[in-house]
Amino acid sequence: MPAGNSMLISHESEIQDSLICETIDFLSFNGSLANQSVHEQVDMGPRTPGSNGSHSLRMYLLDHLRGWDLTFQNHQYKELNITNVEAVYNSGMGNIVVLMAHYDTRQLADSVLSNNESPPDGANDGASGVAALLELGRIIPELGLNHEIRLVFTDAEDQGNLDESKNVTSIPWATGSQRWVENLSQTEIDGISSLIVLDMIGDKDLDFGKTIPANNTLWDITQRLAKLMGLVESETDCDGELGEPVFDISDVNYITDDHVPPHNVGIPVMDIIDIRYGSEEVLSGHWHTENDTIDKVSAESLEKVGKLVELGLRLGMWSGSNSTSNDSNSNSSLSSNDPISDTSIENEENTYRLMIGLFVFLFILISSLAGAWVIFAEKQGEV
Repeated sequence: MPAGNSMLISHESEIQDSLICETIDFLSFNGSLANQSVHEQVDMGPRTPGSNGSHSLRMYLLDHLRGWDLTFQNHQYKELNITNVEAVYNSGMGNIVVLMAHYDTRQLADSVLSNNESPPDGANDGASGVAALLELGRIIPELGLNHEIRLVFTDAEDQGNLDESKNVTSIPWATGSQRWVENLSQTEIDGISSLIVLDMIGDKDLDFGKTIPANNTLWDITQRLAKLMGLVESETDCDGELGEPVFDISDVNYITDDHVPPHNVGIPVMDIIDIRYGSEEVLSGHWHTENDTIDKVSAESLEKVGKLVELGLRLGMWSGSNSTSNDSNSNSSLSSNDPISDTSIENEENTYRLMIGLFVFLFILISSLAGAWVIFAEKQGEV
């Protein structure tokens, strides 16, 4: 079992449902702000590799991630100029949690369901994941996390299986992610406790299954958080209400996406992606068509996914450790069964016993001194 996986299992098992439910009340991810970002990205036009829209998107990231350490990683594949963007916070602190989304849009709307072959807007397939990462980037500095966070915006995820006779360049799926992995040192790879990909998460009708390859522990954590947030059908949430059908990890599908290259080098990964976008069929409907437009994206959907990721960050469930430098229970009352509460009581009892012992010792000492003084006085009188 990889070390990162064992850390996740150990820490996840220590967290009680009551703490998760209390933490939900403090989540601050704003779906409306994320949805506004989707609009702004779509207004840039196609964000295909090497395009003006792609450059505008990178400048947009630079402007919205002030306080983060940004690097642009440039590569070339065939005729395509590829640029990954990595933003780092808390560099060098603890384990590394990576949140990843692709920002490129496809060169052609070439699905069999498409009515034309112009580049799609990529409102959901591209902009939604970027919008979620940017909103997380806004709130993460406020969380007081004690480990490193990397936001990775990959280029050239969506340029596979293109017909080059139509004046486009076809390269392997997830090329940007592959190049990002190749830039990592072994020390960095070993230090990553989890890598979560967010892709196509803005559909008004969310339907997430379990995508593989993946780290099973990450999916188990996700299902647990989703259940308590009311995002699992027929399961009771923190308020005792039955949840809605958003997450169902019994529905398993193999997907080629940005999570595959990191998985191949041993990084614990999970890909949260709605592969039934506008259809009950997998990778059909609005996917890679001209219908991937802003009206299909929902602020409510973005907020559900964003808050789930934020919840895992606040609880340290993605990092496998206590996530904050301050006491994570500062906003929670301790129950009588809480081990921290038991320890406090035991400490108080020990202090009480010590004070009683000290009092008895002083009483005996004073009594002895008084007795000695009486004897001394009597002898002086005899003289």
